[in-house]
Amino acid sequence: MAHRDIASAALGRPIGWRTDGARKPDSRLWKRTTRDARSWPRRTVLSSEFLAEAGDEAARRIVQEVGPNRIRVVITLRNFARILPSAWQQNLKSGFQTPYQEWVRRMLFDDDEATLNTIFWKRHRHDLLVRRWADITSPERVTVVVVDEANRNGIFTSFECLLGLREGTLAQHAGAVTNRSMTLAEAEFLRRLNVSVGGAPGWAAYRDAIHDGMEKGLVEGRIPGDDEPRLQTPQWALDRAACFAHQFVDAIEECGVGVVGDLAVLRSHVTGPEAPADLPDALPIDAAVAAVLGSMAAGSKIAALPPWMGPVRRVIKGGPFRP
Repeated sequence: MAHRDIASAALGRPIGWRTDGARKPDSRLWKRTTRDARSWPRRTVLSSEFLAEAGDEAARRIVQEVGPNRIRVVITLRNFARILPSAWQQNLKSGFQTPYQEWVRRMLFDDDEATLNTIFWKRHRHDLLVRRWADITSPERVTVVVVDEANRNGIFTSFECLLGLREGTLAQHAGAVTNRSMTLAEAEFLRRLNVSVGGAPGWAAYRDAIHDGMEKGLVEGRIPGDDEPRLQTPQWALDRAACFAHQFVDAIEECGVGVVGDLAVLRSHVTGPEAPADLPDALPIDAAVAAVLGSMAAGSKIAALPPWMGPVRRVIKGGPFRP
């Protein structure tokens, strides 16, 4: 589903939220991958959103090391407005602390260098992303796959077609992928937890006990009720995102790259219910249980918890929990 470590090695990109706590990539992994791909007579597929972060220099190097006459680049794109909540939630899972509306306002309206250099804009300036790979390879070697929210299996069937696979080869595994959006209460719980952990000293424990435990427990360990409020993007943000989307699609069309799907999906102006003014102050009990069970499932990794997370350590090890 995703070759994160290989892509990290290709870019020399640490894996993790903070540079002082992130895991360094193993450059040998990328070298072995390209060597094996060159010796393999059939297709090799490498899939990772990390590759969207490659700048011009890194992209040129990747093309040369894979082979300019062998490489084909496939870029999957979603409607830009629909990316916003999922991108913020992905940041939450890595320790992010900024509230959603504050983050959205900064991403969509600030044009300072610090904002433009965030991972979000490196990945989601769709026009520059497509243009970069088309210029370094050629438009004939780049394909854009449009992800349509109305067709949940569409991305699987699109790649089956691109790779010449029998229909259903990938789609049959779609149900095994759990990556639902968090509810408003779940997201606020995780954000406040990030604020409490805070800073590089909590990195090791956060990565193991929370990201691999609590977050997975929340998302995979329960099905939210229909009455639980979801994260909503304010209409002013959706309107601004639509302006960016038109700019992106116009530039993609000018590139002359191949397209699977309908670019109109990327242009569509998303509207939605008004975002709530107040954030929730309570988490459903079954969500709290799922989060704790997720931490417990982390097993031996919990031993990395620092002393100041003693109450969590005690409940994980079966001792009394006194908040």
